[in-house]
Amino acid sequence: MKKILVVLTGGTIGSRVEGERIDVTDASPFYLLELYRKIYGSGDEFEVMQPLNILSENMNLQFFSQIARFMWEIPYEKYEGVILTHGSDTLSYTSALLGMLLCHVPVPVVLTASNYPLGEKGSNGLNNFRSAVELINTQLFKGVFSVYQNQNGENNVYLATRLTEADAYLDQFGGFGGIALGKMEDGVFQYNDSPVNPTLAQIREMRAPITDSCPVFEKPILMLRAYPGLDYRMIDLRTEPAAVLHCLYHSATACTEGEDSSILGFMERCRAKGIPFYASSAKRTEGSKYVTAKAIRDNEAVLMENISPEAAYAKLLLLHNLKSGEEPCRHLGETIYFENLPFPGELAENTKK
Repeated sequence: MKKILVVLTGGTIGSRVEGERIDVTDASPFYLLELYRKIYGSGDEFEVMQPLNILSENMNLQFFSQIARFMWEIPYEKYEGVILTHGSDTLSYTSALLGMLLCHVPVPVVLTASNYPLGEKGSNGLNNFRSAVELINTQLFKGVFSVYQNQNGENNVYLATRLTEADAYLDQFGGFGGIALGKMEDGVFQYNDSPVNPTLAQIREMRAPITDSCPVFEKPILMLRAYPGLDYRMIDLRTEPAAVLHCLYHSATACTEGEDSSILGFMERCRAKGIPFYASSAKRTEGSKYVTAKAIRDNEAVLMENISPEAAYAKLLLLHNLKSGEEPCRHLGETIYFENLPFPGELAENTKK
């Protein structure tokens, strides 16, 4: 039987409590494997690697590049699957990035984290790791996934590009579109049969890699969110980003009034500097729309439809850092790895049929 490769990167799942401090240490990541073998025995064979050991809130483009290159160069045919342990704060961003970068891998790659350090009361880290092992052992999938146990004890499985950031109160992750792909129950994967989800056959399809070589993330993306009172005068574009991603309200709108508070004026500033301007998540053009949404569309923002903020950011970061000669817009209009959900109106029509 092939081994499961475990890639340790730190985070809460790789931390220990020392007094009033929670931090990563050289030895703490391997505590996870010690606990697992103690409780579940040695029936599963693991190979362990640790390319970095950080708290995920300290993730930057240098660490993104390091993780991406390490995961890109893994000889996947040697393993039954790969588990990457990660801090929870930025798990959804790394999941989205690796979901697209590794869309072609022939085995399951599963990212997971922990709400509290291992051994602490209420920690779900060991259960999350167990679910990752069980998902790989089903031999149902290839591609990239995230697993995380919710407050109800359900071991949810998400497509990596649909995991959304944990809320600040319950520390619970969600799935873009409102649901998970499924869950693990007693070693069995229970598929969530929803029109939002791709079929298992679609997930198993072979995919070509989106690039010939792993990019280095040297060109930053400026990510902004609409909120009441956003004053664009405070945003300095002298250090020019590779692109701007502006996350809109749920209605695909943002403020279009006021000299200093209008997104339209900021778009013009970006255009004058030659900085591509993207807006997400946008709605389809059919039917009625808010005048503010129409103004953003008419002002020639590049619209990213039905995609989470994390996946939109990861997609732009990836595409704008492809090697010289590759055009970012080449993949922008296509779904790389399930990051763009079906249009809700299409779901309604399919349900009627």
